[in-house]
Amino acid sequence: MPYAIELFLDDAADRQIRQMWAALDDHGILSPGGVPDADYHPHISLTVFDQGDPDQIVHALRPVLAQSVGLPLPLAPLGFFLTAEAPVFLGVIPSARFLALHHVVHAVVETMAEGIWPYYRPDALLPHCTLATGVTEPARVAEIVRGFTIPVAARTASAHLVTVPGGQSIPLT
Repeated sequence: MPYAIELFLDDAADRQIRQMWAALDDHGILSPGGVPDADYHPHISLTVFDQGDPDQIVHALRPVLAQSVGLPLPLAPLGFFLTAEAPVFLGVIPSARFLALHHVVHAVVETMAEGIWPYYRPDALLPHCTLATGVTEPARVAEIVRGFTIPVAARTASAHLVTVPGGQSIPLT
């Protein structure tokens, strides 16, 4: 079962992203919040991997991620990944502190997990908060998102080990 290490957003940013999700869902564009039987939270993924011992990973990452609470995660650029899943996202404007945290998390996970997804490696990461998937009309998404205040001044509220898909999580902070 794949897992992700995710940074959940503070209450105000969480609320803003969920409002965007609801608006997209209302217009027939599937957001993570609209996925049936899932418990997704607005988040930034630090890594995703196919296999690993969750208990060992949680134990190793708790001290590392304790420092992540309060980390600024400003969300500003609207972007689209040109893949089969066709996700739309708000990109994180990464700070040196964010990038250093990502490198440490990756180094720990790399020693304990298998199948780290290539887009989450330090030389390939584009940190983002997913707004929707299956996007066929990018202009429509931009029109909907334009109605919200951007940038979103997000901060890390907590970190979690999360099952992919489904969103069941184990707190790390």
